[in-house]
Amino acid sequence: MSPDGPLCSPRRLDLATIERALRAWEVGFPSPVVDLSRLTRFDPFGLLLLVLHGRRCAEAGGRLRVLLPESARARDRLLATGLFQLLGSAYWADHPIAEEIPVVPELAPVRVRGEGDVPPIAGAVGDRLERRYPLGERANRLLLGALIELLQNIPHHASPGGEVDPFGLVSLEEDRDHLHLVIADKGVGLARSLGLNPRYRGLDTAQALEAILVDGVSRFDDPGRGGALRRVREAVVGSSGRFYVRSGDGAFLQEDVEWSVGEVAPFPGVQISIRLPRRLFEPGEGADAEAGP
Repeated sequence: MSPDGPLCSPRRLDLATIERALRAWEVGFPSPVVDLSRLTRFDPFGLLLLVLHGRRCAEAGGRLRVLLPESARARDRLLATGLFQLLGSAYWADHPIAEEIPVVPELAPVRVRGEGDVPPIAGAVGDRLERRYPLGERANRLLLGALIELLQNIPHHASPGGEVDPFGLVSLEEDRDHLHLVIADKGVGLARSLGLNPRYRGLDTAQALEAILVDGVSRFDDPGRGGALRRVREAVVGSSGRFYVRSGDGAFLQEDVEWSVGEVAPFPGVQISIRLPRRLFEPGEGADAEAGP
């Protein structure tokens, strides 16, 4: 038994616990039981993986069978994210889903359908940061610059041949001590996208992650194209943040000056987590933040 109890019923759904959840949900694919009855906390990374898993199930002709949190606070917070609207009709829940939830949606994911969505999404996030952190101008630019770079990767790389619906999503959470930005899709993944360049064909996931995130390579040979993930990683690390990329069966973690690559439960696409210390955005601290990527 894990610290979260039975693997199929987590108390938390976040970056630290999502791997166990994904393995459990895969057992019943495409109509798994998603037992969230014990859930009390979740972050945008766990939420977006749940949405993408539900979309995968729908495409395979199944649907999620969801046991909602017993905690009224956790249940209302989960429903307020718009999770079930994003799943369409591809779910069953053990309680009725109310149309109006009396909770401010903290983590409402935003759909990224194409390149035309990037400016309005970035503009909305920029306005939010400016309102919330008017004295954190440089930190705001860092986060906004990373957001723009990573949003553009979805239409450019998530489905380069148009063969899949990547269902790109983005969510920003303001936590007690950090801001957490998550960009996720269920596209072809980094190794397959990079493999469209004959120079990098045949790389496994770990090799592709290192090539892209450390060496800055791209499926494009044109000068000036590609390298966005490495630029974002370097900017985040320079601001004492944490950078995590999950793709296929591999994951890359950069924290402080150390980076590592490991294996994770296989899952399509690319999911990126950026955590920046909240102090960078607060009065008197934003001037010390690194410039944006």
